[in-house]
Amino acid sequence: MRDSNEGTGRPPAGADLVQALLEAVAVGDDEAAERAARACTGQAWLLPALRPLLADGDADRRWWAVRVLALLDSEEAAPLLIERLHDPDEGVRCAAALGLGELASTASVPALVASLADASGWVRDSAGDALAQIGASALPALVAAMQGPDGVRVRAAAALRKIVVADLHRLAINQYPPLYGPALTVLFRALNDPNRLVRHSAHDALERLGLLETVFFRP
Repeated sequence: MRDSNEGTGRPPAGADLVQALLEAVAVGDDEAAERAARACTGQAWLLPALRPLLADGDADRRWWAVRVLALLDSEEAAPLLIERLHDPDEGVRCAAALGLGELASTASVPALVASLADASGWVRDSAGDALAQIGASALPALVAAMQGPDGVRVRAAAALRKIVVADLHRLAINQYPPLYGPALTVLFRALNDPNRLVRHSAHDALERLGLLETVFFRP
C-alpha cells in the first residue's frame, strides 16, 4: 500500500511517531514521551525504527524503546525484551521485565526467573511482578525457585501468593486444578522459611484462601 506521505517530502508516519518520542525524551518530558509511546500501540511495523534504539548508548532512549516494544503487536517483541533483561542499566532491565509481564510472555518465564537473582533489588521486584502477571504458566518455575537464595525466594513467594489468590479465591478446595497443588504445598512449607518475608507471603496467601485451618494433601 502506498504511504500517504510518499512524494510529499515529509517523513513516513512511523518516523514521525518515533521522532516525537525521541524529542520528548531529549527534553526529559516523560508525559509527552508516554503519549508518544502509547500512540505506537499495536503498530508492529514500527519495529525496524525501534531496533537501533535498543542498542543506543543513552539509557533513557533504550528505556523508552523497551517501553514501546511492550505496546507493539509483534511476535518479535518478547525475544527483544528478553535480551534487554541483560542491559547494563537497571532501569532498562526493570522496563524489560515489566514489558514481558504486560505481554504475558510464557516463553520469557525462564529468563524472568533468572532475573529474580539480579544484582538489583528493583529488577528482582520487577521480575517477580512480571511472573505474577504471566500467571499459572509460571507456577512450576516459581515452585522450583523456592529452593533458591533469600532474594529469589522472597520474590518467588510473593509471585506465588498473587497468582494462587487471584486464581483460587472463589473456588472450593475440591475445585482447585492439579496445577496449583505443588504451589500450595511449597507455600505451606514456606511457613517455616527462615526469611520472614517469605513466611509473610506464604501465610497471607494461605490465610486468604482459608487454608490455614485445613490439612492440604498434595495430589
